[in-house]
Amino acid sequence: MKIVKVIGGLGNQMFQFALHQALQKRFPEEPVLLDLHCFNGYHKHRGFEIPKIFDVTYREANWKEVAKVAYPYPNFQSWRFGSRILPVRKTMFKESADYAFEPTALTHEGDVYYDGYWQHEEYFIDIREDILRTFTFPAFEDERNQETARLVTSKNSCAIHVRRGDYTKDKLFCNICDLNYYQTAILRMKGAAIPEVFCVFSDDVSWCRKHIEILTGQTKTIYVDWNTDKMSYQDMHLMSLCRHQIIANSSFSWWGAWLNTNKEKVVIGPHKWWNINGAHTPISNSWVII
Repeated sequence: MKIVKVIGGLGNQMFQFALHQALQKRFPEEPVLLDLHCFNGYHKHRGFEIPKIFDVTYREANWKEVAKVAYPYPNFQSWRFGSRILPVRKTMFKESADYAFEPTALTHEGDVYYDGYWQHEEYFIDIREDILRTFTFPAFEDERNQETARLVTSKNSCAIHVRRGDYTKDKLFCNICDLNYYQTAILRMKGAAIPEVFCVFSDDVSWCRKHIEILTGQTKTIYVDWNTDKMSYQDMHLMSLCRHQIIANSSFSWWGAWLNTNKEKVVIGPHKWWNINGAHTPISNSWVII
């Protein structure tokens, strides 16, 4: 039996679910379950979003199944407290503090509980087509998204993701993708792909209009500010339809770029992902790092 703990926003959930898919492929005779208990009392995001968006099948681990391989925390707060003081059990595979890719995650025999974010495509790159099918977005129903989708697929388009909001004060993520980063990235993108249109996605569009528009210059620039709350996943869908991407240090825009199937795509991302010395970046080897 394998159990993957799921927590975080949509992008993090997708990484954990992709590991779940990879384990199912490698261990077809074993049950591979999801531990969703940490979403109890978790108010940072919108709960477990994946089944609300994608057509997926999975089985949720019950309390007894979790207790067999890990500590059966009933909610988010108990996990936050317990994970800091309790030792790692032999059946628990906990991601390293530097977020490095750990190939042995895919080869452990027997009962294993996976506790981490697993933000590396190496965990599931060999089943890319399966993951693309798993994360197939539903068709747009509203005219504004339909019109934007037609534009970005018909033009040489580039998505720009600017994550501000909680990132402006979070010591783990702040001051990485600053204005200098976007200035360098947009200049590099203009030279590498010569976009006809930039499509900007952000939780702070007013800031982007003030600062990003100067950088995009004469190139047509669209600011997507209408996909909010439970419909915010549609930003990721639109990002993935653009031919190129400039991403933030965010798993949300990482997936927007990874789900892009354009074989000639140029993806630009930051060389640093976290404000942690020695931490590994999840940026794909085929992407441009600045």
